[in-house]
Amino acid sequence: MKHVDGSMIDTNPTVSAEMAEELRQVIGPRSVLPQAALSTHTTFKVGGPADWLCLPETVSQLRDILSWINKVGTPWIVLGNGSNILFSDDGFRGVVIKIRGARPVDHTLWHLSHSGVQVRVGAGVGLARVASYCAEAGLTGMEWATGIPGVVGGAVRGNAGAHGWEMGDVINELEVLTSAGMLETLQRDSLSFRYRHSGLASDLLITGATLSLTEDDPSIIRRRIQEYTEQRKNTQPSADQSAGCMFKNPAGESAGRLIDIAGCKGVAVGGAMVSPLHGNFIVNRGGATSKDTLSLIDSIREKVRMETGVELELEVRVVGSI
Repeated sequence: MKHVDGSMIDTNPTVSAEMAEELRQVIGPRSVLPQAALSTHTTFKVGGPADWLCLPETVSQLRDILSWINKVGTPWIVLGNGSNILFSDDGFRGVVIKIRGARPVDHTLWHLSHSGVQVRVGAGVGLARVASYCAEAGLTGMEWATGIPGVVGGAVRGNAGAHGWEMGDVINELEVLTSAGMLETLQRDSLSFRYRHSGLASDLLITGATLSLTEDDPSIIRRRIQEYTEQRKNTQPSADQSAGCMFKNPAGESAGRLIDIAGCKGVAVGGAMVSPLHGNFIVNRGGATSKDTLSLIDSIREKVRMETGVELELEVRVVGSI
Protein backbone atom coordinates (compact mmCIF):
# COMPACT_ATOMS: atom_id res chain seq x y z
CA MET A 1 0.00 0.00 0.00
CA LYS A 2 1.26 3.45 -0.87
CA HIS A 3 -0.23 6.54 0.76
CA VAL A 4 0.17 9.78 -1.14
CA ASP A 5 1.43 12.61 1.02
CA GLY A 6 0.67 15.40 -1.42
CA SER A 7 3.85 15.36 -3.50
CA MET A 8 3.87 14.95 -7.27
CA ILE A 9 3.69 11.27 -8.14
CA ASP A 10 3.13 9.08 -11.16
CA THR A 11 1.37 5.79 -10.50
CA ASN A 12 -0.11 3.06 -12.68
CA PRO A 13 -3.62 1.59 -12.36
CA THR A 14 -3.47 -1.26 -9.86
CA VAL A 15 -7.12 -2.11 -9.16
CA SER A 16 -9.29 -3.99 -11.63
CA ALA A 17 -13.10 -3.82 -11.69
CA GLU A 18 -13.18 -7.34 -10.31
CA MET A 19 -10.99 -6.38 -7.35
CA ALA A 20 -13.09 -3.29 -6.66
CA GLU A 21 -16.30 -5.31 -6.75
CA GLU A 22 -15.25 -6.92 -3.47
CA LEU A 23 -15.21 -3.52 -1.80
CA ARG A 24 -18.52 -2.52 -3.41
CA GLN A 25 -20.09 -5.59 -1.84
CA VAL A 26 -18.85 -4.53 1.60
CA ILE A 27 -19.68 -0.81 1.72
CA GLY A 28 -22.28 -0.57 -1.04
CA PRO A 29 -22.11 0.07 -4.80
CA ARG A 30 -23.10 3.73 -4.48
CA SER A 31 -20.08 4.33 -2.24
CA VAL A 32 -17.44 3.05 -4.69
CA LEU A 33 -17.36 4.93 -7.99
CA PRO A 34 -15.10 4.10 -10.97
CA GLN A 35 -13.41 6.75 -13.10
CA ALA A 36 -14.83 9.64 -11.08
CA ALA A 37 -13.90 13.06 -12.47
CA LEU A 38 -11.89 14.84 -9.79
CA SER A 39 -12.78 18.18 -11.34
CA THR A 40 -16.27 17.71 -9.88
CA HIS A 41 -14.88 16.96 -6.42
CA THR A 42 -12.50 19.91 -6.04
CA THR A 43 -13.18 23.62 -5.55
CA PHE A 44 -10.77 24.55 -8.35
CA LYS A 45 -12.68 22.34 -10.82
CA VAL A 46 -9.50 20.82 -12.25
CA GLY A 47 -8.43 17.18 -12.39
CA GLY A 48 -8.90 14.04 -14.45
CA PRO A 49 -10.52 10.79 -13.28
CA ALA A 50 -9.62 8.80 -10.20
CA ASP A 51 -9.46 5.07 -10.77
CA TRP A 52 -11.84 4.70 -7.83
CA LEU A 53 -13.60 7.20 -5.57
CA CYS A 54 -14.79 5.91 -2.19
CA LEU A 55 -17.44 7.75 -0.19
CA PRO A 56 -17.47 6.34 3.35
CA GLU A 57 -20.09 7.54 5.82
CA THR A 58 -18.87 5.85 9.00
CA VAL A 59 -15.64 4.89 10.74
CA SER A 60 -16.56 1.25 10.12
CA GLN A 61 -16.77 1.80 6.36
CA LEU A 62 -13.51 3.72 6.45
CA ARG A 63 -11.86 0.83 8.26
CA ASP A 64 -13.20 -1.60 5.61
CA ILE A 65 -11.77 0.59 2.84
CA LEU A 66 -8.34 0.67 4.47
CA SER A 67 -8.39 -3.10 4.97
CA TRP A 68 -9.17 -3.56 1.29
CA ILE A 69 -6.48 -1.07 0.25
CA ASN A 70 -3.95 -2.98 2.35
CA LYS A 71 -5.00 -6.16 0.59
CA VAL A 72 -4.79 -4.88 -3.01
CA GLY A 73 -1.81 -2.58 -2.42
CA THR A 74 -3.02 0.47 -4.34
CA PRO A 75 -2.04 4.13 -3.78
CA TRP A 76 -4.63 6.18 -1.90
CA ILE A 77 -5.32 9.71 -0.76
CA VAL A 78 -7.96 11.36 1.43
CA LEU A 79 -10.06 14.25 0.17
CA GLY A 80 -12.45 16.50 2.08
CA ASN A 81 -14.24 19.29 0.27
CA GLY A 82 -11.50 19.33 -2.37
CA SER A 83 -10.01 22.73 -1.55
CA ASN A 84 -6.27 23.34 -1.20
CA ILE A 85 -5.43 20.66 -3.78
CA LEU A 86 -4.53 20.48 -7.47
CA PHE A 87 -4.94 17.15 -9.24
CA SER A 88 -3.32 16.21 -12.52
CA ASP A 89 -5.29 16.41 -15.77
CA ASP A 90 -4.52 12.68 -16.05
CA GLY A 91 -6.30 12.04 -12.76
CA PHE A 92 -5.22 9.78 -9.94
CA ARG A 93 -4.12 6.19 -10.40
CA GLY A 94 -5.45 4.68 -7.22
CA VAL A 95 -8.20 5.29 -4.65
CA VAL A 96 -9.47 8.68 -3.54
CA ILE A 97 -11.32 8.54 -0.21
CA LYS A 98 -13.68 11.50 0.08
CA ILE A 99 -14.91 12.36 3.59
CA ARG A 100 -17.55 15.05 3.27
CA GLY A 101 -21.13 15.26 4.53
CA ALA A 102 -23.88 17.58 3.31
CA ARG A 103 -25.29 18.04 6.83
CA PRO A 104 -24.46 16.78 10.33
CA VAL A 105 -25.74 13.27 11.11
CA ASP A 106 -25.15 11.35 14.34
CA HIS A 107 -22.89 8.28 14.21
CA THR A 108 -21.31 9.30 10.89
CA LEU A 109 -18.07 10.99 9.87
CA TRP A 110 -20.01 14.27 9.93
CA HIS A 111 -21.50 14.26 13.41
CA LEU A 112 -21.70 17.54 15.33
CA SER A 113 -22.63 18.10 18.98
CA HIS A 114 -21.46 19.92 22.08
CA SER A 115 -21.38 19.64 25.84
CA GLY A 116 -20.53 22.83 27.66
CA VAL A 117 -17.64 24.46 25.79
CA GLN A 118 -16.47 21.20 24.22
CA VAL A 119 -17.60 20.64 20.60
CA ARG A 120 -17.36 17.15 19.08
CA VAL A 121 -17.24 17.21 15.30
CA GLY A 122 -16.67 14.66 12.54
CA ALA A 123 -13.89 15.06 10.00
CA GLY A 124 -16.33 15.58 7.14
CA VAL A 125 -18.19 18.59 8.54
CA GLY A 126 -17.68 21.84 6.63
CA LEU A 127 -15.94 24.64 8.53
CA ALA A 128 -18.67 27.16 7.74
CA ARG A 129 -21.25 24.84 9.30
CA VAL A 130 -19.11 24.42 12.42
CA ALA A 131 -18.79 28.20 12.74
CA SER A 132 -22.57 28.65 12.42
CA TYR A 133 -23.32 25.86 14.89
CA CYS A 134 -20.93 27.29 17.47
CA ALA A 135 -22.43 30.77 17.08
CA GLU A 136 -25.93 29.46 17.79
CA ALA A 137 -24.55 27.60 20.84
CA GLY A 138 -22.92 30.79 22.14
CA LEU A 139 -19.40 29.44 21.71
CA THR A 140 -16.63 31.63 20.31
CA GLY A 141 -13.38 30.56 18.65
CA MET A 142 -14.51 29.38 15.20
CA GLU A 143 -15.82 32.60 13.64
CA TRP A 144 -12.67 32.91 11.51
CA ALA A 145 -13.52 29.65 9.70
CA THR A 146 -16.83 30.78 8.25
CA GLY A 147 -15.48 31.55 4.77
CA ILE A 148 -13.00 28.69 4.44
CA PRO A 149 -14.35 26.03 2.03
CA GLY A 150 -12.65 23.03 3.65
CA VAL A 151 -13.84 20.41 6.14
CA VAL A 152 -12.60 19.74 9.66
CA GLY A 153 -10.29 16.87 8.74
CA GLY A 154 -8.42 18.76 6.06
CA ALA A 155 -8.36 21.94 8.15
CA VAL A 156 -6.73 20.10 11.04
CA ARG A 157 -4.26 18.31 8.77
CA GLY A 158 -3.05 21.60 7.27
CA ASN A 159 -3.68 23.71 10.39
CA ALA A 160 -5.88 26.06 8.38
CA GLY A 161 -6.34 29.55 9.67
CA ALA A 162 -7.49 33.11 9.06
CA HIS A 163 -7.81 36.43 10.90
CA GLY A 164 -5.04 35.49 13.33
CA TRP A 165 -6.59 32.14 14.29
CA GLU A 166 -5.63 28.55 13.42
CA MET A 167 -7.22 25.14 13.98
CA GLY A 168 -4.43 24.34 16.41
CA ASP A 169 -5.75 27.10 18.70
CA VAL A 170 -9.01 25.24 19.38
CA ILE A 171 -8.14 21.53 19.10
CA ASN A 172 -8.41 19.60 22.35
CA GLU A 173 -8.40 16.01 21.04
CA LEU A 174 -8.20 14.25 17.70
CA GLU A 175 -9.69 10.90 16.78
CA VAL A 176 -7.62 9.17 14.10
CA LEU A 177 -7.63 5.87 12.27
CA THR A 178 -4.29 4.24 11.58
CA SER A 179 -3.60 2.60 8.22
CA ALA A 180 -3.91 -0.73 10.06
CA GLY A 181 -7.48 0.18 11.08
CA MET A 182 -6.85 1.04 14.74
CA LEU A 183 -8.85 3.92 16.22
CA GLU A 184 -6.78 6.21 18.47
CA THR A 185 -7.31 9.43 20.41
CA LEU A 186 -4.53 12.01 20.33
CA GLN A 187 -4.31 14.72 22.98
CA ARG A 188 -3.50 18.33 22.13
CA ASP A 189 -0.09 18.22 23.80
CA SER A 190 0.99 15.30 21.61
CA LEU A 191 0.54 17.35 18.43
CA SER A 192 2.99 19.77 16.82
CA PHE A 193 0.90 22.53 15.30
CA ARG A 194 2.72 25.29 13.50
CA TYR A 195 1.97 27.47 10.48
CA ARG A 196 0.00 25.31 7.99
CA HIS A 197 1.31 22.14 9.63
CA SER A 198 -0.14 19.75 12.22
CA GLY A 199 2.70 17.30 12.72
CA LEU A 200 0.39 14.35 12.05
CA ALA A 201 1.83 11.30 10.33
CA SER A 202 0.68 11.21 6.71
CA ASP A 203 -0.95 7.78 7.01
CA LEU A 204 -3.22 8.73 9.93
CA LEU A 205 -6.81 9.43 8.87
CA ILE A 206 -8.59 12.05 10.94
CA THR A 207 -12.12 10.85 11.77
CA GLY A 208 -13.14 13.53 14.26
CA ALA A 209 -12.04 16.21 16.69
CA THR A 210 -13.00 17.80 19.98
CA LEU A 211 -12.75 21.58 20.04
CA SER A 212 -12.35 23.60 23.21
CA LEU A 213 -14.09 26.98 22.87
CA THR A 214 -15.27 29.84 25.08
CA GLU A 215 -18.75 31.10 25.93
CA ASP A 216 -19.88 34.41 24.47
CA ASP A 217 -23.03 36.26 23.45
CA PRO A 218 -24.43 34.61 20.27
CA SER A 219 -25.31 38.00 18.77
CA ILE A 220 -21.73 39.21 19.17
CA ILE A 221 -20.39 35.99 17.63
CA ARG A 222 -22.76 36.33 14.66
CA ARG A 223 -21.63 39.93 14.20
CA ARG A 224 -18.00 38.80 13.97
CA ILE A 225 -18.97 36.17 11.43
CA GLN A 226 -20.75 38.79 9.34
CA GLU A 227 -17.72 41.10 9.49
CA TYR A 228 -15.36 38.31 8.40
CA THR A 229 -17.76 37.30 5.64
CA GLU A 230 -17.94 40.82 4.25
CA GLN A 231 -14.17 41.24 4.43
CA ARG A 232 -13.61 37.98 2.58
CA LYS A 233 -16.23 38.84 -0.04
CA ASN A 234 -14.57 42.20 -0.72
CA THR A 235 -10.99 40.96 -0.87
CA GLN A 236 -11.03 37.37 -2.16
CA PRO A 237 -12.57 35.45 -5.08
CA SER A 238 -15.47 33.11 -4.37
CA ALA A 239 -14.58 29.70 -2.96
CA ASP A 240 -15.98 27.78 -5.94
CA GLN A 241 -13.42 29.01 -8.44
CA SER A 242 -10.09 28.61 -6.66
CA ALA A 243 -8.14 26.09 -4.59
CA GLY A 244 -7.68 28.60 -1.76
CA CYS A 245 -4.45 30.43 -0.99
CA MET A 246 -1.88 29.17 -3.48
CA PHE A 247 1.28 30.04 -1.51
CA LYS A 248 2.25 30.08 2.15
CA ASN A 249 2.93 33.49 3.63
CA PRO A 250 6.69 33.96 4.14
CA ALA A 251 7.67 34.81 7.72
CA GLY A 252 6.52 38.35 8.53
CA GLU A 253 5.22 38.90 5.00
CA SER A 254 2.12 38.44 2.85
CA ALA A 255 2.40 36.28 -0.25
CA GLY A 256 -0.45 38.24 -1.81
CA ARG A 257 1.39 41.54 -1.30
CA LEU A 258 4.58 40.16 -2.86
CA ILE A 259 2.63 38.86 -5.86
CA ASP A 260 1.01 42.27 -6.23
CA ILE A 261 4.42 43.99 -6.08
CA ALA A 262 5.64 41.65 -8.83
CA GLY A 263 2.78 42.81 -11.05
CA CYS A 264 1.10 39.40 -11.32
CA LYS A 265 -2.53 40.29 -10.59
CA GLY A 266 -4.68 39.49 -13.61
CA VAL A 267 -1.90 37.52 -15.35
CA ALA A 268 -3.30 34.38 -17.02
CA VAL A 269 -2.18 31.16 -18.65
CA GLY A 270 -4.99 29.44 -20.48
CA GLY A 271 -7.98 29.20 -18.15
CA ALA A 272 -5.94 29.90 -15.00
CA MET A 273 -5.62 33.51 -13.84
CA VAL A 274 -4.21 35.34 -10.83
CA SER A 275 -7.22 36.89 -9.13
CA PRO A 276 -7.51 40.66 -9.59
CA LEU A 277 -8.93 40.78 -6.03
CA HIS A 278 -6.15 38.91 -4.22
CA GLY A 279 -2.79 37.93 -5.66
CA ASN A 280 -2.50 34.74 -3.62
CA PHE A 281 -5.48 33.16 -5.37
CA ILE A 282 -5.43 31.56 -8.80
CA VAL A 283 -8.93 31.30 -10.24
CA ASN A 284 -10.35 29.00 -12.87
CA ARG A 285 -11.96 31.38 -15.32
CA GLY A 286 -13.23 28.45 -17.37
CA GLY A 287 -11.49 25.39 -18.78
CA ALA A 288 -8.32 25.70 -16.72
CA THR A 289 -6.02 22.67 -16.68
CA SER A 290 -3.37 21.60 -14.20
CA LYS A 291 -0.79 22.31 -16.90
CA ASP A 292 -2.08 25.90 -17.21
CA THR A 293 -2.03 26.31 -13.45
CA LEU A 294 1.47 24.97 -12.89
CA SER A 295 2.81 27.11 -15.69
CA LEU A 296 1.22 30.16 -14.04
CA ILE A 297 2.59 29.12 -10.64
CA ASP A 298 6.12 28.91 -12.09
CA SER A 299 5.72 32.34 -13.67
CA ILE A 300 4.51 33.89 -10.40
CA ARG A 301 7.35 32.39 -8.40
CA GLU A 302 9.95 33.58 -10.90
CA LYS A 303 8.57 37.13 -11.02
CA VAL A 304 8.36 37.36 -7.22
CA ARG A 305 11.90 35.98 -6.92
CA MET A 306 13.25 38.50 -9.43
CA GLU A 307 11.36 41.45 -7.90
CA THR A 308 11.70 40.73 -4.17
CA GLY A 309 14.25 37.95 -3.73
CA VAL A 310 11.65 35.81 -1.92
CA GLU A 311 11.08 32.17 -2.88
CA LEU A 312 7.38 31.41 -2.52
CA GLU A 313 6.41 27.99 -1.14
CA LEU A 314 3.24 26.26 -2.31
CA GLU A 315 0.40 25.85 0.18
CA VAL A 316 -1.83 23.97 -2.25
CA ARG A 317 -0.99 20.26 -2.62
CA VAL A 318 -0.12 19.09 -6.14
CA VAL A 319 -1.04 15.45 -6.73
CA GLY A 320 -0.44 13.28 -9.80
CA SER A 321 1.74 13.28 -12.88
CA ILE A 322 1.66 16.79 -14.30
